[in-house]
Amino acid sequence: MKTQVSRIFLVLLSAILLLGAVSCGVEPPSEETTAAWDSSTVDHTETEIPAPDIEKKDYDCDFNILYCDGIYDPNNYFPEESLKGAVLQDAAVERNVTVSEYLGVDFHLINAPDINLVNNLRASMQSGDDSYQMVMTHPYIYVDAMITEGMLLDLSEQPAMNIDAPYWNGQLMEQLSIKDKMFLGYSDYSLANTWLITFNKEIHKNYQMEDLYALVDNKGWTLDKMISLASQVSEDNGDGKWTSADTYGFAGFCQLPMISFMIGSDIDLIREDENGIPYVSLAAEQKEKTIALAEKMRALYMADYSFMWPVGASDSMSITDGRALFVMSPSSSLKSYLEFDVPFGILPYPLYDENQENYRMVSWNGFLGIPSTVENAEMSAEVLELLAYHSGPVKEAFFEILLGSRIAESPEDARMLDLIWQTQSNDVGQVFATCSDSLGALLYCMENFAQGQVNYASFIEKHTRSAERAIQKLYEKIP
Repeated sequence: MKTQVSRIFLVLLSAILLLGAVSCGVEPPSEETTAAWDSSTVDHTETEIPAPDIEKKDYDCDFNILYCDGIYDPNNYFPEESLKGAVLQDAAVERNVTVSEYLGVDFHLINAPDINLVNNLRASMQSGDDSYQMVMTHPYIYVDAMITEGMLLDLSEQPAMNIDAPYWNGQLMEQLSIKDKMFLGYSDYSLANTWLITFNKEIHKNYQMEDLYALVDNKGWTLDKMISLASQVSEDNGDGKWTSADTYGFAGFCQLPMISFMIGSDIDLIREDENGIPYVSLAAEQKEKTIALAEKMRALYMADYSFMWPVGASDSMSITDGRALFVMSPSSSLKSYLEFDVPFGILPYPLYDENQENYRMVSWNGFLGIPSTVENAEMSAEVLELLAYHSGPVKEAFFEILLGSRIAESPEDARMLDLIWQTQSNDVGQVFATCSDSLGALLYCMENFAQGQVNYASFIEKHTRSAERAIQKLYEKIP
């Protein structure tokens, strides 16, 4: 019999399964959905999702999955039988066995870091072999090359794949479609990953601050509000040196998490015009807002209540240190945080201001694809479809591992995490950043500007033309 916690998992899971149908910016939760969890009023019946129309087969062959090392934990996707015992691994093993036996395929994982992954695909194309039947890419490194060099098939042309099904996230896929072609897939098989804001509940209580969850619900959780609250916390430990041993209102790694402030402020690096031509929107209609955001980031970085470290810094801080009110944190680390005796909560990145309609979180997931060299594309498509369909229990387990008993202790955090998943979004400039040094520079220069290394307005002017030429050339290469 399921416990109350497990029932809550199912409610959250049902919300996640609807990701394919929601927009990248959802309306703030209604009073009904933002009320405290009450299991007695919730219908715990699992929603029945029609099974894919795929007949049982016996392909009797190996199915090689090339994945980006360091991005995916193989134990969360294809754990060894000997690793069974954890709820996620148990669910993953059961899913994999189900798909393997239904189609008669033998799964094999092949890891490759960044450049090796794309080089492996190139070598397979050059030799014309059938080395890989599926690929799990990096979130952005060399993804552009995979598409422009014809390494991936158009998933929208695979009859076995029902991208409109709730176990596919059609919204994220549509955001990266080029000329109505979808080369990059994202389904329930893909365990969601993003940067979010964690907050120290003890510091929050000691400073008698307002209800942060209510702020999120009422659209009062804005960038200025976050900075205002953070500015109240600044305590030297007495040695006269400001280091990670002191207490701050805000802390974080000044690179990837900084990009999330741009997306969270509903600023896109790249947009398409009415003719489907990509352009640098942060240098066009969003320029004034982008520069204003950069100024805020600069002030935040320089403030005495802020502890932010650049790439390569030896001193850093985590929410588990218990010395910062707000910390930019990767969702993938939430599980490890539970091992520390530091009460923390979860929040989305803030709205730019009250005029912004919806929260928006940048997705840091890699993508699923079918290599163009496969001899049997139908088989690959069927495997991807069934892996997605049978990943419901894995998703449920994923929530349990991320928050554990905190879902029962603090349903608000579970609700915030659900909001974060629902508002994940892709940016064309982010995913295809490696197609141009200028495009990559525009994406990451928020960090450089915050540290006083560049003048943001002039930097945009310097790199926009080159970045636009590169992204337009990428589009032109797609037939």
